Amino acid sequence: MGVVAISETLGSLGGEIGRVLARSLAYEFADREIIAKAAERFGEGVMELAHVTEERPTLWERLADTKRHYLASVEAILFAMAARDNVILSGRGAAFLLGGISHVLRVRITAPDGVRAERVAHQQGLGRDAALALVRQADREQAARIRFLYHVDWEDPLLYDLLLNTQRLSPEKAARLVQGALQDPSFHPSEESRRELADLALVAQVKAALMLNPITRPLQLHLTSKDGVLSLGGLVEQEEQRQVAQEIAGRVPGVARVLSEIVVAPTHRRMPV
Repeated sequence: MGVVAISETLGSLGGEIGRVLARSLAYEFADREIIAKAAERFGEGVMELAHVTEERPTLWERLADTKRHYLASVEAILFAMAARDNVILSGRGAAFLLGGISHVLRVRITAPDGVRAERVAHQQGLGRDAALALVRQADREQAARIRFLYHVDWEDPLLYDLLLNTQRLSPEKAARLVQGALQDPSFHPSEESRRELADLALVAQVKAALMLNPITRPLQLHLTSKDGVLSLGGLVEQEEQRQVAQEIAGRVPGVARVLSEIVVAPTHRRMPV
């Protein structure tokens, strides 16, 4: 059993490799499926979820951070799928969100710009120059999105366990390399790493649930989980906010108990003299 998190560039064959690997291992493969599941579960729009995870952040998003609840929905589904094991997760920040889990194999898949442009040109019926421009634009937008969301440079090789250049690799050959890496005991889940991932998944579910409620959405709460016991901390201005946050957290499946350290600290405005 295991989890593979793929970060791919446009035209790199990352999706094809993930699907070949999934068939070989009888694993679940999830790419756009992550967005579809998030939209279904949390009642969000597919297009909005795709935008927040795939495109360059707009200036308004950078300043206002208005899309946090979309991102929370996607991350909740991603963590939930990872916690079930036997899954290959492509994109959606999986390689960065799951970077702290020891048994997750993080794979970077790319190829030279010209090679990727030829593939894109063939797939989409574009001229070579147009395809090359599209590939480079996609790289810039994805790099900007990853930097904005996760504060990392997605081209940093130290973020990954395995880097594949598919210039001379077919999807089948590349999948065999990934499958070989999965055989290393380092990427076999332990009881400790399973519990760690389960706790992170639970926090992500609660965070998404809090984001859905207009009362708790603006709150800056600190969430941690240990074996299903969820701790909530932070400052709120109203008792209602504290109570609603606790109630929402307690209703999330998997939460055994809620420990609330939320402090109600009303904001006192100075009265005019």
